[in-house]
Amino acid sequence: MSCPLCSRRKGKRHCPAKGEAICAACCGSKRRVEVACPDDCTYLQGAHAGSWDGRETEMRRDARRVGPFLEGLDEDEEAPLVLMTIASLPAIRARVRGLDDALLYQALEVLAKTTATREKGIVYEHPAEDALTRAAVRELSGLYEAKEEDGSVVRPRDAALLRVLGALCKSVEATLREAAGPTAFLDTATRLAGRMLAESGGVPAAEEPTGPRLIVPPE
Repeated sequence: MSCPLCSRRKGKRHCPAKGEAICAACCGSKRRVEVACPDDCTYLQGAHAGSWDGRETEMRRDARRVGPFLEGLDEDEEAPLVLMTIASLPAIRARVRGLDDALLYQALEVLAKTTATREKGIVYEHPAEDALTRAAVRELSGLYEAKEEDGSVVRPRDAALLRVLGALCKSVEATLREAAGPTAFLDTATRLAGRMLAESGGVPAAEEPTGPRLIVPPE
């Protein structure tokens, strides 16, 4: 059976995340980028770990793509919301097929405009340009809203959410300027989400009991 990730090579390694066999090349290059590998996967350990362990340069680059944009944010509310969003992007990416950094940026901008309008006391949802962006806006909006038993909607303060969305927009925009590929930021988000989950001992990033932190290897 051919590898479901590349459809070219024969699948020889059982992938617990995909539930089927994938080829060694995709296992090595797409782990924790396109594949949400569980921490106990045997191919993340021992002799097979070489293409994941020791990626200090990649880890520093990921941290640089996000870390500077956390500066100035409130550590109790705003910075955790930024990292919660980043930790949620791999799942959003899986549900919104075709999502790339440019579309993510557009969705964040639309949501920021809607939030800014709401902060002024006007309830109006700014429209997205296409169905894919609308789907991304809907997914992102769901991260910041929860319904109480009485049906009322609970969300962060609009002023705080605006700063969160602004930081995310700047982070994605800076990555787009790198011209490192159409999904460079989403790939970074996938890697950071995996590291945050591993660092928290398996607790989802949105439920992290202590302040979130980027994992940066020492110089």
